[in-house]
Amino acid sequence: MINLEPEEVWHHFQKISEIPRCSGSEEGVKDYILEVAEQAELESRVDGVGNVLLESGDSPDVVLQAHMDMVCEKNSEVDHDFGKDPIRLKEENGWITAEGTTLGADNGIGVALALAVITGDYGVGSLDCLFTVDEERGLNGASNLDPDYIRGNRLINLDSEEFGVFTIGCAGGGKTTLDLPVNRGNCSGNRFKISIQGLVGGHSGADIDKGRANAIKLMARLIKSLEGISPELVEIDGGDKHNAIPREAFAVVSADIDFPDFEKTLAEKFSVFKEEFEKTEPGLNLKLEKVTEKTRDGCFDEESSANLIDLISALPNGVMAYDAELESTVETSTNLASVKLEDGVARILMSSRSSRESKLENLRRNRIEVIGKRFGCRVEHNEAYPAWQPDWESDLLGKTKEVFEDLYDRSPRVKVVHGGLETGIIGEKTEGVEMIAIGPDIESPHSPEERMNIESVGEFWSFLLALLRELNG
Repeated sequence: MINLEPEEVWHHFQKISEIPRCSGSEEGVKDYILEVAEQAELESRVDGVGNVLLESGDSPDVVLQAHMDMVCEKNSEVDHDFGKDPIRLKEENGWITAEGTTLGADNGIGVALALAVITGDYGVGSLDCLFTVDEERGLNGASNLDPDYIRGNRLINLDSEEFGVFTIGCAGGGKTTLDLPVNRGNCSGNRFKISIQGLVGGHSGADIDKGRANAIKLMARLIKSLEGISPELVEIDGGDKHNAIPREAFAVVSADIDFPDFEKTLAEKFSVFKEEFEKTEPGLNLKLEKVTEKTRDGCFDEESSANLIDLISALPNGVMAYDAELESTVETSTNLASVKLEDGVARILMSSRSSRESKLENLRRNRIEVIGKRFGCRVEHNEAYPAWQPDWESDLLGKTKEVFEDLYDRSPRVKVVHGGLETGIIGEKTEGVEMIAIGPDIESPHSPEERMNIESVGEFWSFLLALLRELNG
């Protein structure tokens, strides 16, 4: 049990952390929210996709909004079943983190804060709390939200990750799937499993400009560098979630070489990566194992193997352009998120983002799709979600800045982020609703290194209550 202040916030966060809530599996946390609402005698509504609205009055001016799901990522050696196991919280040097998995502070702390506010007696006036589902897989809860669920004219999104930084805009984005047919033939030689692990990873929007390596791209480079050995590809697997930079990649190859010689050659090739990413990937490591049991029958034929490795190498990854007006803000990027083998195809998932719709579509259709089709892929795009365009003159932003400056005697930072937020979709569905995104300090979301600063949660709680009193005063 964690024993921290404000007790009411941490109580809900710990309860939420005990409930499995990967994207698409939010039933347990939804039931918890409804149970809390019933005990507090609050009106509640649930829509057809599972979004929950709690009401504390007839005419709310403010809506607090958070999402129920979390990104479920763990290190490969960690024994954890996200479908049934609680997140194991631990306190460490002023931070809350988890043992080998994502923490789920994104956005569990937002849910906890909203529940604590609406069930307490803090003089904040009438407000609604909206909890959405399936945010992390593509903002699906917000996309299917009935606009009537937004009853107030000011919405405070609690899915921001820097205390004292106010977000008033975000990028739009979309996913692209490329299916490359692969053929298998007979194998010769010894089988080896190559593992690239220990990368930092992180959020494919917020961290895409940090210079971090993509494990899948590294694996393709490594295998391509072995052309003198001519390894035959048997298996390849890397990445998982569209919004997480791949931290691990694995490949099984067959080659006519003995283990010591192959290990020596790999180490020499891999040393280049260690040098390139010395500053950003201190934990980057390579592991080679001899495979004694067949994982699949047959190897990729020569053409299929070369096609897949070349396709992964050719696909774009990382920052494509920075915003011309907001110099330090990424405008357009793409993340080569995963590669999986499924029923005779290698399936590659790309996640692209841009604050400009035209550049997003150009990247997806005139670059990724063109490359994919040149290699013989079947290419499918999902429907992109919209960007949230900033309103630098909004009354809500002005009041939020005033409250922060009065409390802390310093000015907050106001920014537009490259990650996707539900506010873009909600803003498109509703007219005249002012929006802002705020939150406590969270580092490395979407990775097992995710952690949340304890002191910032207390400071944010005081700030949120003061802001709500001002807005409803």
